[in-house]
Amino acid sequence: DDDGDDDDDGGGGDDEENQLSQRAKKAAERKQKISLALARSTLHKLHWLRVVLDEAHAIKDRRCSTAQAVFALAADYRWCLSGTPLQNRVGELYSLVQFLRVDPYAYYFCKVDGCSCKCREYRFDDEYRKCLYCGHTPLQHYSLFNRDVVNPIRKFGYVGAGRNGFLTLKRDVLDKVLLRRTKAGRADEMVLPPKVVTIEANFLDEREHDFYQAIYTQSVAEFGAYVQAGTLLNNYAHIFDLLTRLRQATDHPYLVLHSKRAEVDDQFSAAAKAAASSSGMDSTRLGIVCGLCFEDSDDAVRTACGHLFCKGCVEDYMASAAESVRVVCPTCSQPLSVDLTAAAVPAGGASDGGTRGRPLHKGILSRLDLKAFQTSTKMEALMEALHNMLERAPAAKAIVFSQFVSFLDLMEHRLHLGGVKVVKLFGGMSVAARDAVLRSFREDAAVTVILISLKAGGVALNLTVASHIFLMDPWWNPAAEYQAIDRAHRLGQTKPIRAVRFVVRSTVEERILRLQDKKRLVFEGTVGGDAGSLSQLSEEDLRFLFQN
Repeated sequence: DDDGDDDDDGGGGDDEENQLSQRAKKAAERKQKISLALARSTLHKLHWLRVVLDEAHAIKDRRCSTAQAVFALAADYRWCLSGTPLQNRVGELYSLVQFLRVDPYAYYFCKVDGCSCKCREYRFDDEYRKCLYCGHTPLQHYSLFNRDVVNPIRKFGYVGAGRNGFLTLKRDVLDKVLLRRTKAGRADEMVLPPKVVTIEANFLDEREHDFYQAIYTQSVAEFGAYVQAGTLLNNYAHIFDLLTRLRQATDHPYLVLHSKRAEVDDQFSAAAKAAASSSGMDSTRLGIVCGLCFEDSDDAVRTACGHLFCKGCVEDYMASAAESVRVVCPTCSQPLSVDLTAAAVPAGGASDGGTRGRPLHKGILSRLDLKAFQTSTKMEALMEALHNMLERAPAAKAIVFSQFVSFLDLMEHRLHLGGVKVVKLFGGMSVAARDAVLRSFREDAAVTVILISLKAGGVALNLTVASHIFLMDPWWNPAAEYQAIDRAHRLGQTKPIRAVRFVVRSTVEERILRLQDKKRLVFEGTVGGDAGSLSQLSEEDLRFLFQN
């Protein structure tokens, strides 16, 4: 494994001695750990005719233990199956390229004239001073994929050398190894019912608008300070936090006022609490708390530096980072390293998976005065949509997705008040509890709605019993929304599908939709065959999100 970062094709810097020492230490520790694990693995003692990775994008972080394990499998033939091979960063494709052993882009080479060194992984001595194959130094080696694809795109965008990198990725890599099949292309064979996706855009009511504007004004001021100081991208973790607050405020002010963070950080919500007071919004106020969304986390993963985050939040955080940003831990600012395929960190016990009686999930409802419960624009929009659905088809069922578990809790309470029977699916549930929830939704005619965390339930579910999908908040990565809708629109579905994406007008959500369009161009430009551009949240994008 190359122990450098993805933006490194083998060059050095002023502190290269330090870097070499750190790389050597990290490489030795990781390789020892992996070697011990592989030595005990039955799968790695066999030589396979063919290895097929389903949901292959799960190995997009080439440094995670799962990616390292599949790289080490011995096989004659290798396949990768994925609906979203390119989600966020061009560098993520390198894991698939390496697993498939795409020649020459899966290999490292030596820069020295006449040296024929070519290897799938760096092999240096214990002091990280010389290559075990050719004897040259690490700084004289480079990753061809990084040199010809990733770095030009990162440094120049989609002009000049960046455009050449984009064309190299498409023509020299993907066009040679990619076989794409779409629903549209196989429509005659699949015989799927029609699918209609619409956007329902609403304005916040006066109280919510005042609250949102208070949060927005505070966020713009902090953002402007970073711009003026020239440290915008150096403070990406905090900017992501500002954006998360704005997104939560469009769902319901409670998500900000009664978050776990509000209990420990009075300063962060001072302006919001003032707005809540003036607008009549109540601002009174065990498990693992995510360091990004500050909600109880049911699917927590631990970073290499020891901090805990929702798996979906970490994916979201990394997804929104620009190619040029060195992604760091939001808590301690160390380089971020996390195995997203690892089992969730236990919160101290199992949940029964039902919609009540979950003592270990001390969610937002436990911090509210439910007698004074106030609804929100999005909640009422959902209630109206469900009412219309049941008027048209009394037996219809719906899937409701949100990225925020606390918002699912609030919606569950509102639906109960409205007489709607619901079940809920979220990360961290035991297999038995998860199966019980899904069985209840499929078989109990009285259960109308299933609430699902988009972080935990967007993939690997078959919910063809539902004919309506409601996406309560836009996701940075549009591919996650496509996959969520496809939980119902798939083989076995006999009813027309209606999907509604709820968005609040004149808020950050409208701008997120426009940024999603960029990512669609990423996918179509590389995987689909159309010319396009690729971007995450660049400095220009961040300015756009916070502009007045």
